[in-house]
Amino acid sequence: MNCLVFRLSFCVLLHIPLLSIGQVIRSQILDTETKEAIPYVLVTINKNQGVSADGEGFFEIDTSRKFKENDSLKLISLGYKSLKLPLKKAVPLIIHLQKETITMDEVVITTSKYSLEEILENVAEKIKNNYDTDLSKKELFFRQKDNNKISKLNIDFKKSTIKEITQEYVNEELEKMPKTSAFYTEVYGNWYGNNKKQKLDINKAAKFFDTYNNNHLDVFYEKLETILNKNIKKDSYFKIKSGLFSVKADGVQGFFENGELLDMRNEMSKKEEVNANFFLTNRKQTLQKMVKDVFYNSNSPLNFIKKTSRYDFEIVGTVEINEQLAYEINFFPNGGEDFKGTFYVNKEDFAILRIDYQNVKHLRSIGLLGLSFKELGRKGMMFFEKGNNNKYHLKYLERTEEDKYGIDRPLKIIEKNKNIRGRRKQNEISSDIDFVSNVVREYQIWVYDYKTITENTFEGQNENKKEQPKNWIKYNPEFWQNHSKVSHFSSDLESLKQY
Repeated sequence: MNCLVFRLSFCVLLHIPLLSIGQVIRSQILDTETKEAIPYVLVTINKNQGVSADGEGFFEIDTSRKFKENDSLKLISLGYKSLKLPLKKAVPLIIHLQKETITMDEVVITTSKYSLEEILENVAEKIKNNYDTDLSKKELFFRQKDNNKISKLNIDFKKSTIKEITQEYVNEELEKMPKTSAFYTEVYGNWYGNNKKQKLDINKAAKFFDTYNNNHLDVFYEKLETILNKNIKKDSYFKIKSGLFSVKADGVQGFFENGELLDMRNEMSKKEEVNANFFLTNRKQTLQKMVKDVFYNSNSPLNFIKKTSRYDFEIVGTVEINEQLAYEINFFPNGGEDFKGTFYVNKEDFAILRIDYQNVKHLRSIGLLGLSFKELGRKGMMFFEKGNNNKYHLKYLERTEEDKYGIDRPLKIIEKNKNIRGRRKQNEISSDIDFVSNVVREYQIWVYDYKTITENTFEGQNENKKEQPKNWIKYNPEFWQNHSKVSHFSSDLESLKQY
């Protein structure tokens, strides 16, 4: 008789409560009907600590760390009903589990172990049956936070015919300008479609831009517009040259309200009068970009299942994911792929329930004519949940991106006027710009409700272009107080990540 059996028998004879023995629980797990030992049962304490029973159903788990009063011992085994035992009561030396009758298509309850290759083959083979890629309606909450940090901003003046705009003036303004900023946006609504086409119906949204404190940006624009209005003729136009590129802008007002500059100012503005379609279109494009990275989509960079030969894999063990037993598997690129991570495979149907990933190298680096861009980092996680149609859909997505932008090139602004006799050139500002900024973007998507819809339903759905975000100078946590689902987002997310 081994030592563990002897200790258990000795405790039974003396009727000693199990938790009093050095705060270590030692028990054996048996089948309720057959009284036979159940091997390799997963035993956890609220997902924070866990062990696996041995081949004869014996386990021991240390409870010396502090646990909450309502914490429980949980036992999970494929083909058996899970069992919870409160830790505040003595845990029995013999624990019985009842068999569970499972009726599912293409599911076979077995105690045999699969090889790593067999697991990967089953995951790939069952993707089409396991995941819903049809048109759907997703009630969701979306959050984006951008943190910007300017590490370098130098403007070296070569020439200025406008006496107010000097090197000293520019240096003074640059010194006042904040070097860090944060843009924050939240959206609650319904997202319709699939990987190919989407519509977004915004129910409520909020944003704030926590950067240009003391209205420094607005003050700077007002001062600059005043200077230009004083020195530049109303019927003038501008030639903006940077290296080989040249852009024309008509008049002072046109210079400040042209193209992407206007879009950027609208997005960052604390005012309400913004382009009605800009916020909706931008959010929809961002959601589309995020969801396209889901591993089963054709062009996803998370291609560890579709291109297994490019990765090395390692089975870590068995864990519980939302009361389901799952294989925990690490993946590492063995060549030129970009990501490593961990994924969790349901032991019953071979669906991936969760993915955690991060890049192993800088992803892209572009430099051309004084402009540079680097993708420094990508990491994230995805959770999947089974719907009423027995297919899985995205429940939660989290992604963090870190990028670096740079400009090192000349900039020349020339005022011209075709109504002035002689030379059309009136004023000129010439400088060299050296600018570097790091941006960290954080995205979160939580799907509350998921329903498959028809083509007619999708085509008949309208997008709410009237709902505009409420603009804050400071984040208002009470904004979602009347939306019970969104107000519980943080606590729901914390519970989800425990699995």
